Amino acid sequence: MANELFNTTYLQLALGQLAEDVKAGYVDQLAKHDRHASGNLMSTVRAEVEVNGTRYAAVLYLQDYWKYVEEGTEPHWPPRQAILDWIKIKPVIPRPDDRGRIPTPEQLAFLISRAIAGKSPNQASCKNPKGGTEGSHDLQTAEDAVVPMWEERLLDALQRDTLEYIRKITEV
Repeated sequence: MANELFNTTYLQLALGQLAEDVKAGYVDQLAKHDRHASGNLMSTVRAEVEVNGTRYAAVLYLQDYWKYVEEGTEPHWPPRQAILDWIKIKPVIPRPDDRGRIPTPEQLAFLISRAIAGKSPNQASCKNPKGGTEGSHDLQTAEDAVVPMWEERLLDALQRDTLEYIRKITEV
């Protein structure tokens, strides 16, 4: 009976707005760190409110690979095709070497993969000298910036829902 009377309309609305704000902050951070090669990670972020019994959560649904962008990776040999696709999408423009030779996309993919694996002979001059990829912590940055601004609003929303409940149960 109490569940029928106690509605969390305001709380769910506030959580939905919080999720949308974190989503916007996340997409902004991805753009700021040039993490939009294909645009797929940014364009597919979904913000929702999940309700499971008496538990409520603001949730973002992301592509499976978000965690590698967020946290980075250890040195590894990435899939060749993934690097070739990234070169084309980004696009990565090859530069001539000391002798004026311009690498083909396949050669460029090998050079990039070797650097990610930490096996480049010039590893010290690579973007990430130890190999792997560097995470940009975009989601964490967005959450850290947005969530504290919402704490008071969430409390206010819950208070409004509670007051509505009290009005319902005290009506004669």
